[in-house]
Amino acid sequence: MKKRSPLWLAALSSLTKTFHLDCTKYVRYVACAPRLSRANFPARKYRDEPRPRQGLLRTKEFLMKDLYTFDVTTGHALQTYQTVQQVYNDFFDEFKIPYLTAEASSGEIGGNLSHEYHFPSKKGEDNLVCCSSCDYVVNEELAESRIARAHMHRKSAHEDVFTTQGTTSSDWKQWTVEPGPLGPGEDLIAKIESLAGNNEKEWLGISQDHNTLVHAFLPHEVEIQAVAGKQYRKTEINPYAVKKIFPDLDLGVEDPLGVFKAAQRLSNAEGKPRREPRILRVIDMRYMLQQPPPSFPRPFLIPFGSSDVPMQDRLSEPDRMVDLVRIDTGDPCPNCDEGTLKVESAIELGHTFYLGTRYSTPLEATIDADPSQREVSSTPGQSVALPDRIPLQMGCHGIGVSRLIAAVADSLADARGLNWPRVMAPFETIVIPTKGSETEAADVYDLLATSNGHPSRGPIDTILDDRKRDFGWKMKDADMIGYPVIVILGRDWKRDKKCEVQCRRLSIKEMVSAENLRAFVERLLQQL
Repeated sequence: MKKRSPLWLAALSSLTKTFHLDCTKYVRYVACAPRLSRANFPARKYRDEPRPRQGLLRTKEFLMKDLYTFDVTTGHALQTYQTVQQVYNDFFDEFKIPYLTAEASSGEIGGNLSHEYHFPSKKGEDNLVCCSSCDYVVNEELAESRIARAHMHRKSAHEDVFTTQGTTSSDWKQWTVEPGPLGPGEDLIAKIESLAGNNEKEWLGISQDHNTLVHAFLPHEVEIQAVAGKQYRKTEINPYAVKKIFPDLDLGVEDPLGVFKAAQRLSNAEGKPRREPRILRVIDMRYMLQQPPPSFPRPFLIPFGSSDVPMQDRLSEPDRMVDLVRIDTGDPCPNCDEGTLKVESAIELGHTFYLGTRYSTPLEATIDADPSQREVSSTPGQSVALPDRIPLQMGCHGIGVSRLIAAVADSLADARGLNWPRVMAPFETIVIPTKGSETEAADVYDLLATSNGHPSRGPIDTILDDRKRDFGWKMKDADMIGYPVIVILGRDWKRDKKCEVQCRRLSIKEMVSAENLRAFVERLLQQL
């Protein structure tokens, strides 16, 4: 965009929680030629966070840097996506802090391609699954086991095994048994417990309308790789796998059975018409790989079932199996033969989405098609006419500025204080004189803060602590603020003209002569 019009400024002033709708509407009015458009700006956002916590990591108000891209073709949009990915990687490289780029679910925002950028941290609320041997790094929501990768068939690189888009609660009715309301004195939990054998582990969930109880079966243990041979680990349910086949699942309910029973009692007491309660039963794919498969109660409620095909047979199909076991550290990697997986907590700092025409089509954000491509030959002797205007291909990318500050501070802080990387520090170096060396400290400051006849080297961003405080107080303050490098003029300076250079992050404390000081500090800063 060559010029920001008043319409652009008005749009920015109205943006709050998320900007993709507003930006798409704006571009709808300004896009008039086949060219790339980008809207890049930082802004404050607000979310109804129920439990703000951990300082700036989870707040109701936060600063976000957003980038929205609009391209004419899918190919150009994917090129732009890769360009943004590279820019984000270069950006996070500058912090000199380990970070992870993971494949991720697009969630409610939509699209079929997205990546997240994380700092590993015990305070993180996301779980990443990483391979010890290859470049397999994914969010737990997309993680696969080796057995699932071997037996599931994906239709395309970005298409889920199950097609559930557009499915509503009423659509599940044809695959469900209606057990009816509980009889007098009848205990539903006893009825459910009687359905499973001794070798199965059970998990219960509930739908958002509290009318469907999810009953899942999975093994108590699964086999993992080990140097000593076969070993087994305890299993946990993978709630994301259940939610994939039943999008109405409410993962925020701690006592699904209690809520389910309470909803039925309330319905009976009020006498209001209500759909009959349902029980959704799902079994783990490992049972289906057994020959013969174990006998489970039927029918099971799954999106690919039908009323005229036995559920047991449909569940036995390799491309229709469900892996209900949550990935854990030590599991074999699905992407290579040598690696094992590690699950670690991480803080999400950035996210890139390829949205395609998810918003541009319904909001009519279109652009003039290239006249030279109005008629494209599909087969010899035939051609396909393209419309005069085509929907824009959209990308949405963002970095959480407020959260980034908190995550970096938390990652590098120690008992003495903050410890900023060079690119975020208020100053790269601080000069602290002891009593009697204040005048010479100004000369050391000039040595570092000026190019000194070497313009190519550039000045070092330096501050001189000339406050009327004692030396001990200044040192504690410098450690607390977190300057990357501290230069001290102490006894050795008065005697031998040597400064003490400290760098907590690199565990360095060294005496350096005045003539070598600048080069030494520059070498340290290159590592920070």
